[in-house]
Amino acid sequence: MDALRLFELAQIKGVDRPILRPGDIVRIGTKIVEGDKTRVQAFEGTVLGVRGSGPSTSFTVRRETGKFAVERVFPLYSPLITNIEIVKRQKVRRAQLNYLRHEGRRRVKEDELAMQRHEKEESDKKRLAEEAKEHAEQETKEAEKQEAPEEPKTE
Repeated sequence: MDALRLFELAQIKGVDRPILRPGDIVRIGTKIVEGDKTRVQAFEGTVLGVRGSGPSTSFTVRRETGKFAVERVFPLYSPLITNIEIVKRQKVRRAQLNYLRHEGRRRVKEDELAMQRHEKEESDKKRLAEEAKEHAEQETKEAEKQEAPEEPKTE
């Protein structure tokens, strides 16, 4: 082994990290520095892929909330990562889950189309209800006219 590889291995020797695979749902605690205060913030999502080897290993995590998706690339041996918790392991047949990016867009598009259909159906229901109400009012007016006897005119 060359000296650089030995130096890299010595740096990551004390750091214990789990073996991550694509498809894992993980919760990562990262140190956030705000002014003179530090706190730990959790980022939970699906591992899309793992790149590199040794101390330069990095992994991509994707989190979707509503219509928005956030992807972050974390260096596996970064000192800013406090802990990595594997919430769930899933079996996948790919090394990179890039298709999840398109799946989210497709789902959002389907949701938008469904919402448009729902709004159209609701407006149609309102319009039909108003037409039925107007029709009923016209029928009651006509019935009142027919029931009321005409008074003879006296001059």
